[in-house]
Amino acid sequence: MKLAIYNFIILMLIPVFVIRIFLKSFSDIDYRKHFANRFGYGLPKITEKNKKLIWFHAVSLGEVIGSKPLIDKLSERFDVVITTTTPTGLRRAKEIYSEDIIINFAPWDLVLFINRFLKFYRPDAILIFETEIWPSMIAKAFEKNIPVYLVNGRLSHKSYQAYSMLLWLFNDILKKITFSFVQTIKHKERFLKLGISENQIKSVGSVKFDFSNIDIHPVEGPPFILGASTHPGEEKILLNAYLRSRSSEKLKLFICPRHPERAEEILKQSINLGLRAQLFSNKTSDEFDVCIIDSTGLLPNFYASSSMSFVGGSLVPRGGHNLIEPAALGSPIILGTYTFNFEDIVQKFVDDEACIRVQNEDELLDAIEFFSGDSNIANQYAYRAKKVVEANKGSTEIQASYIINQLGEKN
Repeated sequence: MKLAIYNFIILMLIPVFVIRIFLKSFSDIDYRKHFANRFGYGLPKITEKNKKLIWFHAVSLGEVIGSKPLIDKLSERFDVVITTTTPTGLRRAKEIYSEDIIINFAPWDLVLFINRFLKFYRPDAILIFETEIWPSMIAKAFEKNIPVYLVNGRLSHKSYQAYSMLLWLFNDILKKITFSFVQTIKHKERFLKLGISENQIKSVGSVKFDFSNIDIHPVEGPPFILGASTHPGEEKILLNAYLRSRSSEKLKLFICPRHPERAEEILKQSINLGLRAQLFSNKTSDEFDVCIIDSTGLLPNFYASSSMSFVGGSLVPRGGHNLIEPAALGSPIILGTYTFNFEDIVQKFVDDEACIRVQNEDELLDAIEFFSGDSNIANQYAYRAKKVVEANKGSTEIQASYIINQLGEKN
């Protein structure tokens, strides 16, 4: 009955979902591409199913990047179908994975669409990355005896409060998850409060620390500050701090918005402040103050080449983004105080003086001046951040080994 009520609500919301996709497609045409995937149609076939098949759901860009070590490990033994919900996630997945791995938009969580997807691929297991708890998906998998694993699970205080309000639904659903691997003891405690049994959950750290080797192409040109994965409101703070900084005489500013379709908006904002600005795709010389990165997949190159990085989503209440990548690539890190998506990971860096946290424009300015004023101090922060990453590796092996042992080889 509970699932029927949930599905009725989803069914009523489908027109809203369709309109939302249509409107978003004006700024990113890829929202319209593969639209049939949302209904469980237009799915590419696996030519030969010689191995057991895993359906791996990574909701968006950050999850696609963060899950790569785990997917690489599992794809050695299994066929993998990756689903995501955003065009940026879909594009990035297609860039970093071979053609052997199928990549689709996930079907909306209506029993009809989920059934269609499950019948088409007949997965041997479903892996949910981090916090995507889909009631219809989990319930139908349970009904069909398909094991569901929550991998690299996390549950921020904010998410915990949201799930608690819907406990009438999620209490039963969470018990249908075969096993959950979560990042910290704190996350485990929150899941236990929501109804997961002690013998169905384990705290094993984050796979994001197992940052895999990637092909880095250094960014040519003068030294620069990087604003990474920024959100509306943060660019203004970053631009104003840069304008006020003495460092602007020797450092350029590159801004990589979380959603590249906002690049033109940030370009205009920069010009209105009197800064010489251009889009990276149109860059022909170094005669600029600010350059906006309007493509995906380039962020690692900029992290590895930057004098320092501000990691966005943290000066506005978005919960922050992954700081393990800039740490592994040697960039001194600045971030705001809204980091509830990575609260325990961030605390490791804070405890080891491996990043600087700021609350506002003035503190951001101070951090920029601090790092730019003494390269030795900046290098010390970058070194300590790398050490934090090295000290916390190993979660990928734990999670992948468990799943491989549970599923075994195809008969």
